[in-house]
This record gives sequence, C-alpha cells and structure tokens, in this order.
Amino acid sequence: MGVENASSPLPPFPQRKLKLLGLHGFRTSGDILRRQLSKWSPSILDLIDLDTLDGPFPCLGKSDVEGYFEGPYYEWFRFNEDYTEFQGVEDAISFISDYMKTHGPYDGLIGFSQGAVLSGLLAGLQEKAMALQDVASIKFVILTSPAQLREKDLKVVYEAPAIKCPAVILLGEKDWLRPMGEEVVELFHEPLVIRHRYGHTVPRLDSEATNMLVNFLKKRLGNDYQEEAALQEEAALGSEAYAEDVCVAV
Repeated sequence: MGVENASSPLPPFPQRKLKLLGLHGFRTSGDILRRQLSKWSPSILDLIDLDTLDGPFPCLGKSDVEGYFEGPYYEWFRFNEDYTEFQGVEDAISFISDYMKTHGPYDGLIGFSQGAVLSGLLAGLQEKAMALQDVASIKFVILTSPAQLREKDLKVVYEAPAIKCPAVILLGEKDWLRPMGEEVVELFHEPLVIRHRYGHTVPRLDSEATNMLVNFLKKRLGNDYQEEAALQEEAALGSEAYAEDVCVAV
C-alpha cells in the first residue's frame, strides 16, 4: 500500500490568486483605491485577491478627489510644503505591519501615490532588516506614481545596494510626480516599468501594458507553483523511500 501511494501522481495545484494589500493615495481611502483599480482588465483582476485598508489619520484638508469619490478620506502621513519634514511615518509603518500580521500573509503590496511611497519603503525596510521582520516576506510591489520618502532617518533604505524585491512601476507622462518616480526606478533592481500617457492617476492600461502586468503576475504565481512542486516531489520521494524500507523489512 505504501508503494502505491508513493507512485501515485502528484495532485494538481490549486487555482489561487495573489493576495495583495492595497495602500491608497493621499487623502483618499481603501475603498477609493479598490474602485480606481476596477478599471483594469479582468485578465489582471482575476489573478489577484485585493485587500485594502484606510490610512491611520483622518484627512485634515481638502481632498483632490472630492466630487469624484465620496469620503471619508484618510492620510498615511503628513508633510510640509517642501516635502522635507514628515509626521506619522513610524505610526503608519507600525499600523500597516500590525495589519499584515493579523490579516496576512500577503504576496505583495500595491499602492498609488502616497500609498506607493509607503509600499516601496516597506519593501526596502524589510529587505534591509529595519522593519517587518515578523511579517511574511513581501514578494513583489506594484507602485503607481511613486516617490522616495526623503526622511533623513530613512535615507539608508534607498542607498546601495538596490532593493531586490521585484517591482512594477507605473509612470504617467503628464504626472507632476513623474520626475520623482524616475528616481524610484533607479532604487530597485531591474524593475518592470510601465509608462502611460496620463497624469497623476491610477491609469487605464492599454493591451500592451495589460499583457506586461499579466505576465509579471503569472510569473509570481509560477514561482509559487514551482516551490510547491518541489515540496510535493520531496514528500513523494520520502514516502517511496519509506515504502522500500518496509518491503525490505518484510
């Protein structure tokens, strides 16, 4: 009976989706990010299981999306006019880390604007053992309209070597934040860069961009399936070795 089990074919891989945690833009919300991403092709959305949460701080000023999306609106952190002084960054990191421990594990992060800033930062912090050490590894990030957080205490996160976490970076031709996004491209090791003709927004993706993102996501799923196949093969070999021992003993 043991030999029969050992020689049985491996069970098929379960169909699963990549679980992503979505971090919204400045003075918006998790629900708004979900609605912004809904314009993407089903071929992308069918590959992901999206979870979102609201930033830890209620919006203190006018939101740019008023009139387009209903509130309430939230912020991840606050900053001065020159984008040189920041408040609440450590609180935001702890807030997200606690959420990931409670609701994860997550395969990756997807963020827009301020949420993209944090998504890239979190990947770097974890990789350089500066935070999220008790959270499952972030396997990839998708950053739409990102920027580097110019907080002096976090400067080391962006220093060489480049962040190895696989990244997709979406940059808009008319985005006022694009110059800072171009800097983010240099911070990651060989990121997939998708350029679009729009401004500071979660863009509609044309067929070429859609295919690029689909292929990226399928590769992430493929890596998981290869790891699972190796584990199943190892387990099967172990069962076969045990069965042979039993036969010899008999």
